[in-house]
Parts: sequence; structure tokens; C-alpha cells
Amino acid sequence: MNKISQEKFLALSKMLPELRFEYALAQMIEMQNLWGLYGESGWVMLKADEDACIPIWPHKEFAEAWVKDEFPNCQPKQIDFVEWIDTWLPGMKNNNTLVLVFPLSGDEEGIMLEAEEMISCIEEDLKGLAANDLS
Repeated sequence: MNKISQEKFLALSKMLPELRFEYALAQMIEMQNLWGLYGESGWVMLKADEDACIPIWPHKEFAEAWVKDEFPNCQPKQIDFVEWIDTWLPGMKNNNTLVLVFPLSGDEEGIMLEAEEMISCIEEDLKGLAANDLS
């Protein structure tokens, strides 16, 4: 489990949404998992204007913090990274469901993007890692 310290939690909480997004991608790739919220009705989906979106986090602690404020009857649930890429994102693309990456409690929004954009960002990061491994 990728448990984080209170100091790291606070430092990440102060980051801009774009930097949290980059951090989240790197963590998902490194740890091979991510976190969503699961409740009695299944996975938590939010309404953003006319679009549905699924919030995700790189660490359980952030999902837990968000649950207390927004969805007290839900629990953080781990999602396997390979399953996220192979099953979730293609399904979300077909359903026009957006991804909300690393939102924080209160007014700190996360980065919202289409599933296809998320796939592209992950592929770009993986290519960068492969290039670094070769050098």
C-alpha cells in the first residue's frame, strides 16, 4: 500500500491542480493502482454541467478526506492500473464519462478530462519512462 505521511499529504494539498495531475499520473504508473469511491449504489459519479465524471486519486488518504466532506456513506476502493487502462477508460470513452483527477476537499478542483485524453496522457508518460530506461 502506498501510504503517505502527514507532511506529504499537506504538501500535495497545496499544489496547483495541474501539478497534482502530473503527480497523480506518475504515482498511478509507479504504484500500478489508483483510488475511487464506492458506495451502496456502486462507484461514485459526479455531475459536472451536463457531463458525468468519476473522481480518482493516487492515494487512499485523499479519497478518505474527500469522502468525509462529500460522500460520508462511501468508502475508498482501490482500482488496478491495468484494469483502469484496459477496461475502465475504454468504457468511459464509450459512455462519454469524464475523469476528475485528484480533486481536494473544499473548492480545490481537480483536472477534468475525457477518457481518451487520460489514455493519451498515460501513454505519453509511459513513453517518457521507456525513453529514460533506454538512456
